[in-house]
Amino acid sequence: MKHLTIFAALFALVGCAAQPESRFAHLDKTAARVMAAKMQEQREAELVDDLQSAFEIRQPRNILVLSGGGADGAFGCGVLNGWRSAPGGRPQFDVVTGVSTGALMATFAFLGEECDDAVLRQVYTTSRDQDIHGSPFELGPPNSVVDTGPLRKLIARHVTAKTIARVADAHRAGRRLYVATVDLDAGELVIWPLSKIAAEGGPGCVERFQKILLATASVPVFFPPVRIDGDLHVDAGLRETLFLRRAMLGVAAAYDATRPATSSYTPPTVWAIVNQRLETEPRAMHDDLIDIGMRSLEMYTQSLELANVREIAHLAAAHQPAFAFRYVSLPNSADEPQPDPLGPMFDPVRMRRLYSSGQSIMRNPSGWHEGMPHADDDPLLAGL
Repeated sequence: MKHLTIFAALFALVGCAAQPESRFAHLDKTAARVMAAKMQEQREAELVDDLQSAFEIRQPRNILVLSGGGADGAFGCGVLNGWRSAPGGRPQFDVVTGVSTGALMATFAFLGEECDDAVLRQVYTTSRDQDIHGSPFELGPPNSVVDTGPLRKLIARHVTAKTIARVADAHRAGRRLYVATVDLDAGELVIWPLSKIAAEGGPGCVERFQKILLATASVPVFFPPVRIDGDLHVDAGLRETLFLRRAMLGVAAAYDATRPATSSYTPPTVWAIVNQRLETEPRAMHDDLIDIGMRSLEMYTQSLELANVREIAHLAAAHQPAFAFRYVSLPNSADEPQPDPLGPMFDPVRMRRLYSSGQSIMRNPSGWHEGMPHADDDPLLAGL
């Protein structure tokens, strides 16, 4: 016991020594709120400016929104691949946004060539846990259960300087790529303009691009946070599992100011790929800690996902003129039986099944859903 206590103390000291001081460290609550508000205001202004510069070149026609979902991102990759051969084909996206696994998919969905689909297929049908993170039974960082060194290497292997140069070319053509993290210090969602970062280039561009992607997939506690610009950043799923902003539709004041008064405006179509189920499938529960905890986390995540999809659907219906909103989500019929909660997160057999499910859905013209997904208490479902 004495040796364990000494080891734990040394472990904690190493963790403390490695942590730089936060910019909020010596601020009182009022000053911290002011600083966080200014940071958020600046980010929002920069987002609008970035979008305005795009809309001066081209009016947005198609926007892709990619959700979180971990290994279930294999489903979304299958959707993208199957969509290519669907009637009418897959459009080129003017704006792409991504959260968590959707953020890791986003760069290749944004670039949109067959070679990019091939990268997604390889990563999301062959990766195993050891390709994403270290073992929980090995000594890892003091701020997480496992280390993400393998994921860092995986990102660097595929998101190369050449890949980022292609993103920069798309940015200069008026297209935009965004991913999100949560800034734990500021307590805010941060939208990163990846295509702008790529286009600006300069020393450290590739490393910064890759670092942001690592942060987007850093599930707090399980994965270590990533320090960017002095703050700790983690998976944006803490706040939103997928995101869209009104300014991305080409109807923000910044865009209105550049559009001639006599020009016609056609709202874009927003496509959302939800890499999770929006409905909880009934099943017999085991009255034990692990099963209850996993089920509760599953339902909480689905509730947040559903709320975010309904928010976009509401924005679509309320906007004048209304814009088209289409979404596809992981069906309950996919991936049976349920994965073992104590088994691997990244199982190639399961992921290939999910990938095939996404491909199959896109072969059906009615694979896309429209309108508002229902909630548990939806009065329209009464009596069904």
